[in-house]
Amino acid sequence: MGGGWLPDHIWRAKGGGKGKGGGGGGKGTWQPHFNKFGGGGKGKGKGKGKSMMKNFPNEQKVWVGGLTEAVTWKALQELADTVGKSKWCEVLAKGQACVCYGTVEEAQTAIATLNGSSAGDIVLQFDVWTKKEKE
Repeated sequence: MGGGWLPDHIWRAKGGGKGKGGGGGGKGTWQPHFNKFGGGGKGKGKGKGKSMMKNFPNEQKVWVGGLTEAVTWKALQELADTVGKSKWCEVLAKGQACVCYGTVEEAQTAIATLNGSSAGDIVLQFDVWTKKEKE
């Protein structure tokens, strides 16, 4: 009952009948398209591999707290850009986020200016980035 018949071109595309016709240099081997979104790993995130946060020194990172699920990284970036050009924004778990700036001064300005700012009915906390041991 199972299996069923497949037309020749589909059978070949799926890798069936390998070795028939000799060689071919792997031409026609089936490549699943869902793998094009980056390699293995947890698959959680925006699909673009690893986080860029690691590329920035901690002094240029700003910790943001008090977020709700409604806050996107794009909205956060717009707010962050009001005090200096942010280089990277990433929303993390548990209502937290990280904003990376190009300079230490911009990061410090963001903390001083944006801490306690409100977005709708939530109050955001901006503080220095401290590396958490378990992440």
